[in-house]
Amino acid sequence: MFNRLLTAALTAAFAMALCAPARAIPIFAQRYHFRCGQCHSVLPELNAFGNYFRNHGYRLPLPEHGTTVAAIRYQMEYDKQPAEGNPRFTPGGILLGNANIGEITGFLHYTLGAGGGPSAAYLLFFSNYNQHTQSLYRVGLYELPLAQSPGERLDDLQQYGYYGAHVGLNNLPLSSPRWGLQADRTFGKLHVYTTASIASFQGAPYGGKPVPTGERTWMSFPELSAWLRYTLVDTSKSGLDVGGSALGGTLGVAPTGRLPFADLYTRYGLLGHARYGDLDLQAEQWYGVDHDSDGFLTNQHSSGGYVRLKYYPIPHAYLGLRYDAYQNPFINRDVVYYGAVQIAPFRILAQEVQQPAQHPYFSAALTVAFPGSLSGY
Repeated sequence: MFNRLLTAALTAAFAMALCAPARAIPIFAQRYHFRCGQCHSVLPELNAFGNYFRNHGYRLPLPEHGTTVAAIRYQMEYDKQPAEGNPRFTPGGILLGNANIGEITGFLHYTLGAGGGPSAAYLLFFSNYNQHTQSLYRVGLYELPLAQSPGERLDDLQQYGYYGAHVGLNNLPLSSPRWGLQADRTFGKLHVYTTASIASFQGAPYGGKPVPTGERTWMSFPELSAWLRYTLVDTSKSGLDVGGSALGGTLGVAPTGRLPFADLYTRYGLLGHARYGDLDLQAEQWYGVDHDSDGFLTNQHSSGGYVRLKYYPIPHAYLGLRYDAYQNPFINRDVVYYGAVQIAPFRILAQEVQQPAQHPYFSAALTVAFPGSLSGY
């Protein structure tokens, strides 16, 4: 009920912002007459300038131009060997929106539903960037500042390591957006993110049929988190940065036919990222502790992460290799081989996933954004 009321309130505020004449700007490339390649390496993955643009609240001290009112990102997924009862081709789409109200910027990522899933607001927040203090504030429904954004569906179709892991009856993964307040600030080469969350969204960024779990969950105490990113090297040819994260909260769990209980949980993460020439290497490792994961005071530990290597033969195409693993307490591992290329507004991605002692399975996706940049690609 809380999520529905909060979604309705922010959606109404967003709709009012869209009514302001010449202020509704859902496509950032249209606003500043950018080409897609200025912000994206392979749509929708961001390059260095794209990350700078996002970290500044999608605002730049440049003349602004007229835009379309709405934008659609459409994705068609293909599974060579789909699970029983699932189709081989699965369409999915999202509605993207953006509006400026003075110094406030609103952003909407609305899932149109796919695979039997309902339509819903996946991201819905208002933000403000303070140039003097180099600070960004967001309030609403936002993603945690993970190194890899689940909502942007950046470079593959397979979940990243520990991001989607559940621990016992705690069904709140790192990949789920949160309702609350996020504050970011830059101190020279150090970037600090903090969040305070009071609720979460449980669903997929492109839709998907909900899976009944037999329990109801809610944040019985706000989740607090801190994320650090420090840049050691940053040149046109190479870069090196490291990071650390910590978050914790209390999740209320009400299993069917049982009394509710509270799970006090903590998560800690380490990040390393390096690039040299056409190569990009990134790795994360996460550790978690749940002090009551099942309602019987079971103290459960979990861990997981990934190592990813990408090669860019040209600026708008790459080949990737990634190893994923997590334990909660059962061990899950896979190796993902994939590649992607951007041609005008289209992104084509293909991947093969190999799990231990199992046959590999192949999947692919075609993604397109429209109407896109008014000044070409």
